[in-house]
Amino acid sequence: MKKKIHTLSLLLFFSILPLALFSSCDKDTNSYLDVLVIDEATKAPIPNAIVEIYQNNCDDSDYNYRIGNTDNNGIYSTYFEAPGIFSIRARLMDAETGGYREGTGTERVVEGETKTKQIILTSELHF
Repeated sequence: MKKKIHTLSLLLFFSILPLALFSSCDKDTNSYLDVLVIDEATKAPIPNAIVEIYQNNCDDSDYNYRIGNTDNNGIYSTYFEAPGIFSIRARLMDAETGGYREGTGTERVVEGETKTKQIILTSELHF
């Protein structure tokens, strides 16, 4: 009986061992950033604002840049393959005047983390 249990234990061990050795449990090392753009006066999210995010670590080969538009909830989401400190600029064009409203900020994002940064568009028009 002991021999049978021992043989069964060995069989079970060697059938599970390959799963443990060859299964992948890769850690997510990306850095995620959600930018929420809101109006200074109304505090409402701003859809379709232009968002630019960039990082420069003093080495031209390590330059990260993203550009896109906020969704209907005023959010632009992106990720970077490395952590860092990111500069953010959001703009909204004013069709009547041809100017634009703007807001800026910075955010530090670490590996495997999602950060949300709120950018407030001022009422001031730039030309």
